[in-house]
Amino acid sequence: MANEQFDVTIIGSGPGGYVAAVRAGQLGLKVAIVEKDTRLGGTCTLRGCIPTKQMLMSAHIYEQMQHAADFGVQASGIQLAFADVQKRKEKVVLKSSKGIDYLMKKNKVTVFKGTGKLALPGKVEITDAEGKKQTIETKNIIIATGSVVRPIPGFETDGKQVVNSDHILELKDVPKSLIVMGSGAVGVEFASVYSRFGAETTLVELLPRLVPLEDEEVSKDLERAFRETATEIVSPPLAPVPAAAAPAAASLTPEARNSSPPS
Repeated sequence: MANEQFDVTIIGSGPGGYVAAVRAGQLGLKVAIVEKDTRLGGTCTLRGCIPTKQMLMSAHIYEQMQHAADFGVQASGIQLAFADVQKRKEKVVLKSSKGIDYLMKKNKVTVFKGTGKLALPGKVEITDAEGKKQTIETKNIIIATGSVVRPIPGFETDGKQVVNSDHILELKDVPKSLIVMGSGAVGVEFASVYSRFGAETTLVELLPRLVPLEDEEVSKDLERAFRETATEIVSPPLAPVPAAAAPAAASLTPEARNSSPPS
């Protein structure tokens, strides 16, 4: 398809990209979409909104089953099958991604797998996973590349003991203990999931309250809910311990532990 002419080319197949592709196709335009991942859907579908909500649901059901007798339901031998949690998460993600594949075909959107580069005006160079390049011509370009995990100096990830929000979705076992740095939407989701799965969880936030971009009432209710699950909430100072001493540890000053946001 080298040098093929499109009305619009979209780089990125997340919610911004694939929705734009669908609408452009509905309007009768010749559309191309470029995605470097092996599957369509972007961060939201593959490593964000969709998989985390599935894990939250599994955590919620597991927690509720611990209190089934309170609702007149007798249950015994309730156990967490974490491998099955991961399998279901992957099943839901795959189904969502295939749904986007279907939408692309239905709306006659041409999908290119690879990394897109703005080569010249009106041209997009696409490099696939094997390094093969091709160039397509386009009248318009939409950049919908989404987001990636931001590295934090001093807390370099290894995907095993020091993990980011991508890695934690692929863990094979529930960790015995877990420090979550940051209490925005992503941080509190994972703290909620793994604390209910049984991990001893510490939630660290630089600002005075949890989910600092939300209303203060939300922060108070969320803090109350976390304390009911024995989740420890900590305000800095926080510093990494050298890897040679302890590869998955952080140093907290005594006065920082269990500090509470102002009421």
